[in-house]
Amino acid sequence: MNTLSVLVVDDEPVQCKTLAEILQDQSYDVSTSGTVEGALDLLRKRTFDVVITDFRMPSGSGLDLAKKVRELCPESVTLIMTAYADVESVIEAMRIGVLDYFLKPLNIDLILHKLALIREQHDLQKELAFLRAELHRKFDDDSSLIGDSVAMIEARKLIEQVATTKGTVLITGESGTGKEVAARQIHKLSAQQKKKFVGINCGAIPENLLESELFGHKKGSFTSATDDKDGLFVVANGGTLFLDEIGEMPRSLQVKLLRVLQEREVLPVGGSSPIKVDVRIIAATNRNLLESIQSGGFRSDLFYRINVVEVKMPALREHVEDLPGLAKHFIAKFARDLKKPICTLSNEAIRKLMAYSWPGNVRELENVIERAMILHRIDPARPASAASIEVCDLPSGFQNLPVASVENSDLYNLDQALRGFSRGHIAKVLEAAGHEKKEAARMLGMSLSSLYRKMEELEIMTKKEDLEI
Repeated sequence: MNTLSVLVVDDEPVQCKTLAEILQDQSYDVSTSGTVEGALDLLRKRTFDVVITDFRMPSGSGLDLAKKVRELCPESVTLIMTAYADVESVIEAMRIGVLDYFLKPLNIDLILHKLALIREQHDLQKELAFLRAELHRKFDDDSSLIGDSVAMIEARKLIEQVATTKGTVLITGESGTGKEVAARQIHKLSAQQKKKFVGINCGAIPENLLESELFGHKKGSFTSATDDKDGLFVVANGGTLFLDEIGEMPRSLQVKLLRVLQEREVLPVGGSSPIKVDVRIIAATNRNLLESIQSGGFRSDLFYRINVVEVKMPALREHVEDLPGLAKHFIAKFARDLKKPICTLSNEAIRKLMAYSWPGNVRELENVIERAMILHRIDPARPASAASIEVCDLPSGFQNLPVASVENSDLYNLDQALRGFSRGHIAKVLEAAGHEKKEAARMLGMSLSSLYRKMEELEIMTKKEDLEI
């Protein structure tokens, strides 16, 4: 549970101090004020989860303070203490948003029970916000794991294998190949799937902030540390922490990360007591870490700690036969997002996309398809164009891109392109396996009977005796 911050406002010093000490003993972060103006000064400097205020004070009314709390900190909860519980005051308090009131002399157990309920609600709201953010991410867990190429089949098989363990995984590959997608898929298939998946880009945050984000900090450990903060290791406890672009992590933090991996505990910035954590680490990089070790940019001991299992995500140019299927997936995705009818790619557009080298990999393809879907317009004068994205809808760099001639190119719609590449790919694997069907099926990651069905579907020629299973 998160620490709840409470502001106690009471003009009676003894009662104010006593209540504050009781709440501090229960692990609440408590501040106090003896006047309404002092309370307002504190509220202007920071946010409190709960404000507990006396009803009548020489410096002002608790109701007036409650109104100000609603203006300054609308997310805060206000509770009122009073020795004068008349009906009109209670109605007015509820009307302006006061959650509850307590009669003096105070029943401490009642106050602690109410605060416990507020803290539980507070934690649930944070959890709900986290889940909503996850649901609304423009992110498809399976988008770049689409494909029947040998490279993608091998990557998926390895992902499925490592997901069943809690071992540390290093995902390598060029930018845009789907390393985060692979990390999320490992989490999704793991025993920790119901726990949190938390990710951070180690190269996108300054060193001093990155340390606080990862390991957390204690109140007062630096100028802007007005509260204790849990680091991502604690937030992801029981689940998965994804360290993207770990090759960009400063060496000073690499030492602290190594300690976490070894001891399974984190020490917040400014803290003296380590916190035990049980979290799976998945790291990713587009760098050659062995070269970084040689140049002194990355620690060899950390490398061997994170490189228990390596999952290599192939560049799109290495499995271009999967491009038609990926393009079809992105077209359907952006048709939903843009509220447009699902269309196809024209024959010529497919050929242009297949001829491109894709330095930005799957992410670049996704951006190209999104742009094409945004710019695609239905031309009333040419009804046929409404059903397909044309070369003119692609970025200018594709317009004059030379493509190899393709026989019967008029047949190359998206499904035909995928069929053509699948046919050629299986034929190559069969040749590499010396036409041994069992070995070819193993290499393709499918059963022998599935291979025969695929061969028959794609009309891949084979000897008559080979058709016997």
